[in-house]
Amino acid sequence: MLRNLPAAGLALVLAAAVTWLINLVQDRTQLQGDLAAAKIKVVTAQVAEQQALESARVHRAHLARAADQARQFDIIRNELQEMEGRDAPLSPLLRATAERLWP
Repeated sequence: MLRNLPAAGLALVLAAAVTWLINLVQDRTQLQGDLAAAKIKVVTAQVAEQQALESARVHRAHLARAADQARQFDIIRNELQEMEGRDAPLSPLLRATAERLWP
């Protein structure tokens, strides 16, 4: 039995080394999978960020157009109110606009 002790010890060390290597390969495979999943999440987040930025840009442009239209409407309304009470008759376009604003 003592004769086989070095061979048994060597077999035990070899088995431990193989087990360690297998665990190392499994850990590496798991980490590669985790890295791939993290990369997908990062790319997805970047795409979502780009979409949000584009949406915000379009929204700001819409708000600017709406504000411009509101200013133009206020100018027209003020002009019509200033014309009220004057002796000159309104043009057909202004009369139609006034009738639409003040039915």
